[in-house]
Amino acid sequence: MAEESQPERPLLRATEEPSSSVHSLLMVLGKVLFAALPLAGVAIGAVYLGQCPRQPLLPIYLIVLSAVTLVLLFLSCIPCGDGTNRPSTLLNCLQGAGFLFLCAWFIAGNVWVYSIYPPDYENVGQPGFCQQTLFLFAFGVTTAIHAALAVALLLALGILVSILVLNTVISSRRRGCSGGL
Repeated sequence: MAEESQPERPLLRATEEPSSSVHSLLMVLGKVLFAALPLAGVAIGAVYLGQCPRQPLLPIYLIVLSAVTLVLLFLSCIPCGDGTNRPSTLLNCLQGAGFLFLCAWFIAGNVWVYSIYPPDYENVGQPGFCQQTLFLFAFGVTTAIHAALAVALLLALGILVSILVLNTVISSRRRGCSGGL
């Protein structure tokens, strides 16, 4: 009987490997595409560093937000090592600390971006000036994160309501079936 189970394992591995490699390829492609925005954030923040006297921390906000996002993206690519598909405790701690830092940094960035809206794009050298590309990129990224969080919240609420409705329907049918017997 042990001989029969061994030929099945290579066959199962062979059928699982293509989907696993396709899944891995899609994950890598998605992460590379996702990395484009943080790379642009680092570049824009570095190019326009010091070109927003109205809010000098704006380019630093973009650089740090983007760099930490890239580090977290890189940490998600590190293999687990022991083959159990469980990340190490250290990796979990690093990712958790990075996420908490990103949340706090995002809140600070909201203050820095929205408090100067709309800045002066025309009078270079004036205290109210902020380079247009820098500000609009920071404004767009910050607003896009808010939109993504809102969509995620609405999806989560929709799933929760669906689960509650289905649970109610299933429990009422069970009561209806048991009452008739």
